This record gives sequence, C-alpha cells and structure tokens, in this order.
Amino acid sequence: MKKAVFLDLESLEDLDLSVLSALFEDFETHMATASEQVAARIADAEVVLVNKVRLGAAALEQATALKLIAVVATGTNNVDLEAARRLGIQVSNCRAYGNDSVIQHVFALMLALHTRLIDYDRAVRAGRWQQATQFCFLDYPITELAGKTLGIVGYGNLGQGVARIAEAFDMKVVVAQRPGGAPQAGRTPWMSCCRRWTC
Repeated sequence: MKKAVFLDLESLEDLDLSVLSALFEDFETHMATASEQVAARIADAEVVLVNKVRLGAAALEQATALKLIAVVATGTNNVDLEAARRLGIQVSNCRAYGNDSVIQHVFALMLALHTRLIDYDRAVRAGRWQQATQFCFLDYPITELAGKTLGIVGYGNLGQGVARIAEAFDMKVVVAQRPGGAPQAGRTPWMSCCRRWTC
C-alpha cells in the first residue's frame, strides 16, 4: 500500500513502528491531530491509524483512497461506523489487549473498598496509628471477599478473567446474560433489574 497516517501518537508511549512503517511507501505520523486537521491529513491515505481522534462522515467522504481505519484501542466510538460501512472502509480495533491489567485493576479496587484502604491511609497520615492504645486501630470495618457473591455482566475475555480470580478468592460468581442467551456452564440463575437473566 502507498500511504498510511497515524493521527495521534501522543497518547501512546514507546511504540516501535518500524515493522508497520515498512509496509507503506509513505508512513506519516502526527503526535496529535485537531478536528479541523483530520480531513486534510487523511485525504490521500489508504490506511488511517487512530487512537482517540474522531473520524466523522465528512472527513471520511473526502478520503477517497481510504480502505482501512485501524483503531489502536478497544473501542470504535470515535469512528462514524455507518459512514465507513457506506463508503466501503473497513474498521478494525484492538481486542483482548490489556486484559490482565484491567482484571488486576478490578481486584485492586475491590480490595481497596473491602479493606477500607483509603480510609486507613488517611487515618494513618492524620496520626491515628500513633494515638492507638493497642498495636493497631480498627476505626473502619474490614470485610473479606471470601463468601461474597460477584455478579458479572458480560462474559467475554474480561468477564471470564474476573470470574477466575474471584473464584480464587472463594467468591461465588454469577454471570448475567440477556434473556434467550446461551447459559454459561456451571453458573446459577441471576435475576436483575426486574428482568430475567440466565447465568
């Protein structure tokens, strides 16, 4: 292919683009692209790589050579998908990247909430530890994840990863699905929002 344009490298760090750039005669990169610059920058490109820059119908209609938009993120909400479909432009995104980080973050938040981590951090900084009459102070009740029920809406890579870790914490996992969806093996029914969900 002749030309590719990367519109917003600024949001990504330490990216080695050498293999990608070797695929094109002209590989143009921009650290950032303002909305009023989009149409001109993609006008003669066959491939556009984008992270967060919005690609609307007007700009896509002017990019007559454009064949592929590669979103270097999981979402595609910054691309006018209807216009792309109408114009025969393929749109792809990154799937299943950062799964481990997201799953880890879910449990970091759950553990912080259940151990009252932020409350205790503030209390220690305010001198409560030094004022305690015993080795520790118990100003905030701590609860354990073991035995709790975790409801998961959506059972893709992330949902399954969260379920796997939750079970390691000895939590009961229920997975919600839309009515008529295929039941998940080993899961029990879950009723939610006055609608029937199967698990």
